[in-house]
Amino acid sequence: MEKRITVSAAGDILIMKPLPVGYGDLDAIRDFLGQADIRMANIETTITDGNCYGSAYSGGTWLTADESCLEQIRRYGFNMLGWANNHTMDYSYEGLHQTQQFLDRYGFARAGAGSNLYEASRPAILDTAGGRVAIFDICSTFEDAARAGEQTPRQPGRPGLNPLRFRCIYRVTSQHAEMLKEIAAATSINALRESHRKQGFVSPLPPRMTEFAGALFEEVDSPEQEGRFSTADPRDLKRMTDAIREALYTCDAAIVMVHSHEVRKDSDMEPDYFLEEFAHACIDAGACAVVGGGTHQLKGIEIYRDAPIFYCLGNFIFENEYVRLLPADYMEKYGLPSDTPAAVGIAKRSAGAAQSLYTVKEVYRSALPFFTIENGKLAHLELLPVELGMEKPQYEKNIPYLADEKTALEITEYLNQASARYHTCWKYENGRIVLR
Repeated sequence: MEKRITVSAAGDILIMKPLPVGYGDLDAIRDFLGQADIRMANIETTITDGNCYGSAYSGGTWLTADESCLEQIRRYGFNMLGWANNHTMDYSYEGLHQTQQFLDRYGFARAGAGSNLYEASRPAILDTAGGRVAIFDICSTFEDAARAGEQTPRQPGRPGLNPLRFRCIYRVTSQHAEMLKEIAAATSINALRESHRKQGFVSPLPPRMTEFAGALFEEVDSPEQEGRFSTADPRDLKRMTDAIREALYTCDAAIVMVHSHEVRKDSDMEPDYFLEEFAHACIDAGACAVVGGGTHQLKGIEIYRDAPIFYCLGNFIFENEYVRLLPADYMEKYGLPSDTPAAVGIAKRSAGAAQSLYTVKEVYRSALPFFTIENGKLAHLELLPVELGMEKPQYEKNIPYLADEKTALEITEYLNQASARYHTCWKYENGRIVLR
């Protein structure tokens, strides 16, 4: 019997307050998403009662919202939320625990974090008319303390998120490597690492490798070979692909969500090298789609082995300006008294930015995919172009609206630029973006 599974998705839901009544194209967007069996997105905040301790680190801003925000998300029709992202551990273990409780209370399938590495790595399982689907969620942008730990026969695991670690390699000529060595000698920037290396706490450097301030530089023969490169951590890559293969023993399809803020060079349009490597490995292991978020704007879409890879879907709701609670650590960072209201603290940061996210039009534009998987392969794909009201009054901004034709054409052109490296070409017709 033919297995037909339908999926709709959105990018990051950074929600801080109820939706403004009467604004946004809620009904039309809910109808589009509602065509699918699986309706998934990333929730980029903790959900707590506001009384949790802030961690000593955050994903950039300490984010937490009231449980009523989950009812707002449910109004769009989502039934699955990934919660592995750079804000998962903003409010430490209690924040993680409360978020899990609230997601369960409101009936969302969830994946991406948990009480130990096993729980964080487990997929959400959704039963649909077309078959049983496993949905994994993983994150590459995190402080190491946010990473879930593996349990052992003698000790419990550590609560946290499902981690996708990666390794950066910088390639330089021998001439540039000598310069780095001279600077290191003059500043003693490597002194402690070298001491630990002699004591056996740090691995010896391989041949033709130089270390500088914790970064590794590989010597190459010509300037054309220089640059920054990255590769996925083989431990997490194997753990993830093994989990996909295991899931497919009992499920008809597997989908992978991934949250990543890393970029190839200096453009948010290009995913990092390791992210492409990871996405391809997931498809090779049997996943039928990879759905990404993170960088607050769209990235390219690749069709790899008849499976879609959405490297980043951008924002769906972006209410970062409405953060109600911020710990003293945030205020200290920006030179403000600890009792400064959160709105003032956020405004202070924005005022000091060379380019605030609130001034970048791509941050306010996205495309929502609806796709069909038949017998494990992509059979249909269309995207709904949306924008988040950048030019609207403050109260009406930051939530999704249907893009008008002019904006939709601009989103299509941007998507063509971002997807050019993957040889996918898009056109806008009848209110949708489709493959040309």
